[in-house]
Amino acid sequence: MTNLAGKTIVLTRPVEQSSELAELLVEVGVNVLLVPLIKIVGPSDGGRKLQAALDRADDYDWIVVTSANGAQSISSFIKSLATSDARRPKIAAVGSATEQALGCAADFMPSTANAQTLVREFPFGEGRVLLAQVENLGGAVDSSVARGLAERGWLVDEAAAYQTVAATPSEQEVAQASQADAVVFYSGSAVRSWRAGVGMKTPHVVIAIGESTARVARNLNIQVSSVAAQTTPRAVVAALVGVFEQQRP
Repeated sequence: MTNLAGKTIVLTRPVEQSSELAELLVEVGVNVLLVPLIKIVGPSDGGRKLQAALDRADDYDWIVVTSANGAQSISSFIKSLATSDARRPKIAAVGSATEQALGCAADFMPSTANAQTLVREFPFGEGRVLLAQVENLGGAVDSSVARGLAERGWLVDEAAAYQTVAATPSEQEVAQASQADAVVFYSGSAVRSWRAGVGMKTPHVVIAIGESTARVARNLNIQVSSVAAQTTPRAVVAALVGVFEQQRP
């Protein structure tokens, strides 16, 4: 990781979600610039659809969460089930960070922490699944995971657990970010917020977390240097190291 020393790297997640990665980067001599480009807020329906589904949790064999934010939205409910006589559906989490946000052990996690692997490795079945995930622009949710689970035999109910809204960077943040060595995008929302708040210029190195984030970046004419398959801090650091290693003379 030593080739990252002295680099300035922009992290675009909310500050509280960037702390672990920031600490890891600082340890290897990186100048970390925190420029949150999104805020996490409740879904547009106030969470009514998700709550209605949780109120009939006995109907579900599984609850599937594909992000730590989604897990946090149902963590209090999961804890309440642990102290009651109600049957708890099995829980599937996309990765260890999501499991940690749940506050309990997941019954299933994929071998690689991304939604595509979760779908590919999820058990076949004939019961019902509640899928709690992010709400996209226009109030809809991404149905790709739901379709994948349905192909494995499950009846899937989708419910928005949260949504992301743009956070506008300050003039100072824009100036500093545009001069950085690298930027890390965790979501398509953050990419769109960068384009709206910072403009066309990006650092020479752009790391996208997941193919869906990379796709949004490319659609906005942002050249992606590397796609990190997992959201873990070490996976992100490995992606950064790999790109800078390639650029060494």
